[in-house]
Amino acid sequence: IYDGALAANGIAGVGAWLWCLVIGALILVWILIGLTDLGRINQVVMVLLFVLTLVMCKVIFFGGNGIMTAQDDSLSFGAAVELAVAMPLSWLPLISDYTREAEKPFAATLASTVTYGVVSCWMYLIGMGAAIYTGQSDIAQILLQAGLGVVGLLIVVFSTVTTTFLDAWSAGISAETIAPKFKGKQVALIVTVIGTVGAIVFPMDDITDFLYLIGSVFAPMIAVQIADAFILHSDASAKELSASRMIIWLVGFVIYRILMNIDFVLGNTLPDMLITMFITVVWGLCVEKNKSKA
Repeated sequence: IYDGALAANGIAGVGAWLWCLVIGALILVWILIGLTDLGRINQVVMVLLFVLTLVMCKVIFFGGNGIMTAQDDSLSFGAAVELAVAMPLSWLPLISDYTREAEKPFAATLASTVTYGVVSCWMYLIGMGAAIYTGQSDIAQILLQAGLGVVGLLIVVFSTVTTTFLDAWSAGISAETIAPKFKGKQVALIVTVIGTVGAIVFPMDDITDFLYLIGSVFAPMIAVQIADAFILHSDASAKELSASRMIIWLVGFVIYRILMNIDFVLGNTLPDMLITMFITVVWGLCVEKNKSKA
């Protein structure tokens, strides 16, 4: 909400706080409509965003007035990869909230993952191209210099609303899963209000540390899940908590924080996930071996 409001205000300067309220209100509307009834509206919005993104691509890559700028070495390639990978990692548990009840879970998950991966790469490419085209890193200035005033505003607002709605709705589902007494929609509404107020009150210009925190939490968590599901083929869904997996996750978390001191060319996530998966597999095999002996 904060970033969306900041970008929208850079295009139409009526006050970032007002844009926070507008975006927050639209997210509340999305939640009140509900996931089931959002089908037609989401289709229209997605088509609109797709068309607007194509327009932005045309301006950026075929405008012919780009500004090539020399880049400094303030951020290494590995560090850039690490910051970029934090968002897709946090998306993995989010999408499971929507594919868990699909008639064909594997097909739904595969389609969602492939689509998300392709579109993410496309967005990263657009961002890089836009920065080269305009010589700016501020998304609002990029859109303005590319001549995408109103179009850019629509892209910023609707993309922020649709993605943040998923986050809020997922928070509601997670709360309902942990404590069934909670109502998912009500929690989602409360989370949105809190997020909107937070976006107005707290400065969030630099979220680098938060992105690293996301990576350190989700990288080992996903690694444990991959090792369990695809290598060990173990099912712990009947357990409320697996102490051994929690300990392995914590070890992976610590390893990630240690790896942050090393500038690895592919970032910290890949080595951390490989190490965590290795620990999970070794532990799982040892447990199975002890069970067979018993």
